[in-house]
Amino acid sequence: MIPAALAQTHGMAFDGKGWPAADFERYLGDTTILIHGNDTCFAVFRLAAPEAEILTLATHPDAQGRGHAASMLLGALDALASAKIETVFLEVADDNAAALALYARAGFAQFSTRSNYYANGASAICMKAALSPASGA
Repeated sequence: MIPAALAQTHGMAFDGKGWPAADFERYLGDTTILIHGNDTCFAVFRLAAPEAEILTLATHPDAQGRGHAASMLLGALDALASAKIETVFLEVADDNAAALALYARAGFAQFSTRSNYYANGASAICMKAALSPASGA
């Protein structure tokens, strides 16, 4: 993976408010971070065994709507389960219907809400998924 390409995808997926390439370069060398996917569709996880947190998930706009994120996320959850991660957490804006649907299909369930969490006033939906080492995710 190329930090500049990750930053470009992230920026385009988040309306120009993405992370800089320097962040991705640092993450690629950090053993507590897993970036799963490729330059056009990826998720960044912080690992704190037996848990992990999705810090971000991004798909380049040109690749959206084709199932890439769903496939990538399920593959990531399988890899995490194989690495003995038991639970994965995330926060997603309550106005991001596509992401909420993606996470629900991948087995995530809401456990809490953080009201007015984002700068635009959206609330954060806190979700988690329990992973099973025997079956992958």
